[in-house]
Amino acid sequence: MSDGAPTMTPRGTWIACVGPIGVGKSTLAAMVARRTGALLVPERFGDNAFLNRFYEPGGIARWGFQTEVAFLTQRVDQVREIEALLAEGRSVVTDFAPQQNLIFAQITVDGLEYQLYDQLYARLFHGLPRPDRLICLDADLRKIMSRIRRRGREMESTIAVEYLRRLRAGYQQWRAAPPAPALWIDTSKLPIPSDLVARANALDAVMLSLEPDVREALFGRTG
Repeated sequence: MSDGAPTMTPRGTWIACVGPIGVGKSTLAAMVARRTGALLVPERFGDNAFLNRFYEPGGIARWGFQTEVAFLTQRVDQVREIEALLAEGRSVVTDFAPQQNLIFAQITVDGLEYQLYDQLYARLFHGLPRPDRLICLDADLRKIMSRIRRRGREMESTIAVEYLRRLRAGYQQWRAAPPAPALWIDTSKLPIPSDLVARANALDAVMLSLEPDVREALFGRTG
């Protein structure tokens, strides 16, 4: 017999696929979302008015802080949307995690600007949800550069090798202290966007890494 108490909707689960440019995170995120029935929430980066300037020669030094702050405000808006979905019991898969903004900012802004950026990050994200599980993808630098050239995105054509090296190093620091339980996948020999076997192997690794209660939550709370 019901006591009349309202039924609480279980919170959804947030899985985030993260890593440097060219490791296959967007493709894998879409696959995980389809496999689990979760909602795919892709990163919004095309709306950043400073991004083309950022990728120009000398653009990091000139436009780094503006670019990162623009991304920060976009990310807060996305995480608030995710917060509402999770509260409704919807599970989501993203190809980004809020914490990666700090990795990028450490590379693209100077020390004094980073102190301000870090304060902005802490205040804007205070109380907002974070991913429940990270799928961290990586590949060797030569492979990453080859994939970037092959996909031929104009704004990525001037990315410096040193920038990518530092970006990889920033993610590698998460191995010692990840901001959420994490699975690491080296995609150097797994061309996820272009190879069916690679995609299947990566997806199997993700599903096997999830605890039974997480899998049950994903399959039980999504359509």
